[in-house]
Amino acid sequence: MKKLVMSITISRIFGAVSLLFIYPLSMLFYAVYTLCVASDIIDGPLARKTNTTSNLGALLDSAADFLLAMVVLFILVPILPLETWMLFAIVLVLFLRIVGFSIGFYKYRTFTMLHTYANKVQGLVLALFPLFFGLVGLNIAFTIAFLAAFISAIEELAITIYSKELDRNITWIRRV
Repeated sequence: MKKLVMSITISRIFGAVSLLFIYPLSMLFYAVYTLCVASDIIDGPLARKTNTTSNLGALLDSAADFLLAMVVLFILVPILPLETWMLFAIVLVLFLRIVGFSIGFYKYRTFTMLHTYANKVQGLVLALFPLFFGLVGLNIAFTIAFLAAFISAIEELAITIYSKELDRNITWIRRV
């Protein structure tokens, strides 16, 4: 069962990379993207239900999530009519993430992507973004996505700074 869960996570990595070779926002793009999102929804609960969680699995899950987000950013930024403030917002969130990862790596000598509630909300909002902006418009969809990403980046940075030991499965800042 552990191999199945790990395979689901690894499939998200391959799916994310394959998006780089698919025409953006095409039916095939949305199909592969939806499978990537579904794999993210399935792997964590399946690992917990089957008692096959591991530090490696948690790290791979976070890395797969981060890779998918970066690939989608790489694909969408050039083709969406983003305003200047949106580009600054993206850079701000990326900067906060890099600072957090750097502090975590310095402090714990490993990558410190955390599984907080804010990160889960951010993941859901970012997962829905390619589908959502066509329904409510780019400004509203982007603002919601930015706020979710900003809040989760600030929370993860604060947890990384103030935690005495690494707990990737910390759910929110109050436990620090």
